[in-house]
Amino acid sequence: MNIIQRKTAIAALTAIIGGGALLPFHMTTASAAGTAPQSIAAAFNQQVDQAVQHLVKKGVLQGYEDGKLRAEKDVTNAELVKMIVLTLGSAPEASESGKWYTKYVEKAVANGLITDEESFQPNQLADRGEAAAMIAKALQRDVNSVRYWMDGIGISQTKLTRGETAQLLVLSEQAIRKETAQIQSIKALNAITFEVTFDAPLTLTDEETAVATANFAFDNGLKLNNQPRLKTGSIATYIVPVHTMKADTVYTLNYKGKQTFKVDSSQQKIKLNATRQVAMDTFEVDSFRADGVIDYGYLISAYAGGRGANAVVMGENNTLDGKAMQIISSLASRQAVLTPEGGEPITVNYVGFTQSTDGKQEPKFRLPAGMTLQPGVKYTVSSDWFTLDSGSFVAGTIEPLAIESVTQTDSATLNVTLKADPMDELFAYRSIQLKGSDGTTLTAQYKVQTRKGAVGVFELQNGGKLAAGVSYEVTPAGSWAAANSVSFTAN
Repeated sequence: MNIIQRKTAIAALTAIIGGGALLPFHMTTASAAGTAPQSIAAAFNQQVDQAVQHLVKKGVLQGYEDGKLRAEKDVTNAELVKMIVLTLGSAPEASESGKWYTKYVEKAVANGLITDEESFQPNQLADRGEAAAMIAKALQRDVNSVRYWMDGIGISQTKLTRGETAQLLVLSEQAIRKETAQIQSIKALNAITFEVTFDAPLTLTDEETAVATANFAFDNGLKLNNQPRLKTGSIATYIVPVHTMKADTVYTLNYKGKQTFKVDSSQQKIKLNATRQVAMDTFEVDSFRADGVIDYGYLISAYAGGRGANAVVMGENNTLDGKAMQIISSLASRQAVLTPEGGEPITVNYVGFTQSTDGKQEPKFRLPAGMTLQPGVKYTVSSDWFTLDSGSFVAGTIEPLAIESVTQTDSATLNVTLKADPMDELFAYRSIQLKGSDGTTLTAQYKVQTRKGAVGVFELQNGGKLAAGVSYEVTPAGSWAAANSVSFTAN
């Protein structure tokens, strides 16, 4: 663990526990070289003692028969489950079993923290990975955040001691979702994004778009563009997407009718890189981390589990590897303007769920239905919320995607396979039509972010169902794809 993480963990634990003053901390030559000074080690040991005593007072930890707490002793699975349940949940009901841990295990199973009770080994030493997973489930958030907190505390080995577990749970206790969560600070990051820090994470209900939009009441016509998203690794800091802010405006925010804040708007536009055509009716814009721009899909708790190595935890003041980053928040319902050379501007709509896919930052925009890009014409892209280093492209002729086969997954779901992997999210918001041998016609739409290679999942619309034994002929809805004699018979 690095010095900065340890310093942060010490400060956080001290503030949470409300214990005595910290031992002095000094950034010495030794610490800069990677060796923790003795003051750091002493302060951190003090935090272990304070965390243990905090849980003792809460009735979570008890001493052994000789009265010793043994903070250095590795915890067993049974001990870990008890500590998690009592710290992050509620006291369980009494169990008929004579084993002391049964009621805690039953509570953990009921809350989904343990999925397989039969394979649970109470006396086996607890594992770091399993501990992180259980705590994440208890907090209703991502495992990456818990692992980050573990790293900050210095839990790098496979097993956990009682003291380390106490430290981790004291920190995790602050990440329990609360209906009474209040805003501590708010600031504009750019023209479409606020960063809001609460004293506790919001409930899942308060994070929903409709509820959050009502709770975040701005003046001057400003509204949320999508739901607030909790940042990975934070306790309760959110990325809050809004409609484009007006320049030189001080907004008043009334939160839940209980808190009022004044916040300056931002005129900073997102700095994007270049634009290019990707279909006869669609173009994209791109950006890169190397240029100091990152999509929020890679740094929010809700998406951390599905982004693999692309998921990150932002540093202080939204830095990554020491570099300040611009954050692209949700692009839902956003628009841009496409102007053909010598022609009238065209308002184009963002294609949902294309802003950060396949490890890329390449949001796509589509022309209104029935319109296509004209080959040989130069188009210029502009917007009130982004700038482009290279904002023009000359349209060419792009062949439609070629559908090779369609297979049934169940009565309402299909796998559509292309002849080649498009290497990008080009299925987005596309549909196919199924003409049945029984005279029926069904429509299936692509299920966003399901593409794996050349295969995408399509779902029947309006409650449609495939009829067993009926043969269906497949055609694309529109000109986005070609399908020559593609058909299948439903099971």
